[in-house]
Amino acid sequence: MSFSALIQRATAIRSRALIAGAALLMLAGCAGKTAQTNHYMLPSNAPQQQYANSLAVAVAPIRLTGLLDNPGIVMQLNDIEVYQARQHLWAEDIGVQLQQQLQQQLSASLPQAHIAAKGQPLQTGLAQREVRVSINAFQGSYNGNAVVQGQWQVLGADGQLLQHKNFRIEQPLSEDGYPTLVRTLGAAWDQVSQELAAALAAD
Repeated sequence: MSFSALIQRATAIRSRALIAGAALLMLAGCAGKTAQTNHYMLPSNAPQQQYANSLAVAVAPIRLTGLLDNPGIVMQLNDIEVYQARQHLWAEDIGVQLQQQLQQQLSASLPQAHIAAKGQPLQTGLAQREVRVSINAFQGSYNGNAVVQGQWQVLGADGQLLQHKNFRIEQPLSEDGYPTLVRTLGAAWDQVSQELAAALAAD
């Protein structure tokens, strides 16, 4: 089922009293069609600002809610229903993509810092930090937005919590379609990365 069809279905479902029945019919229709499977990677964008801090930063694996920890791209159909695409899939584990993109963004925003995945050796002689991010929304929404929601934390060398923030970013889609959704989700994730870089720079 196409992205625009999902949006139209979601709008129709919202306006009907028999939400559950309509949703079941929609999903049954999607299951009955054969379509080409498409795979997507998050885009990589240049950071908006660079900072001069010299740090050693370990980026922990991104924690995803169970629904997101799957290959299908997620669409929220209304306030209580979600749909996981069967023909529009992440080309690589989305948690791995998010961690790699975060490391790349932090490395570019903090060129004097040493950024590495947690578990890899960090440069000695620098202030040690660990970044942890959990995500409970990384999806398209029935209101025409891409939604990224979760929490990030910055920890010190001995594990003490130095900074934390709950975030929710909604960015409107410029047009229908999964490619646009993926690009917009990538832009929203870049915004989270930039907030983290600024937090590390101010630490």
